[in-house]
Amino acid sequence: MDIQAEKLELMQAILNMDDISLINEVKELISKRAESHDWFDDLTDEQQQSIARGLEQADRGEFIAHEEAIAKLRS
Repeated sequence: MDIQAEKLELMQAILNMDDISLINEVKELISKRAESHDWFDDLTDEQQQSIARGLEQADRGEFIAHEEAIAKLRS
């Protein structure tokens, strides 16, 4: 079964549910997952490595200030 079908099946089960405590548990589970999910984990290894290299460069002072970059783009 594909992800969309799984979502629809879950939504239908929730719609048919009358147990408020179970509904609250589902809401809490979704909320906790959303809070603990880090978007960085969704990036590819290459993207994560690129960000790490950029942060290292910034730590070494190898960057152009935003204002300077904008000025260069406008000229």
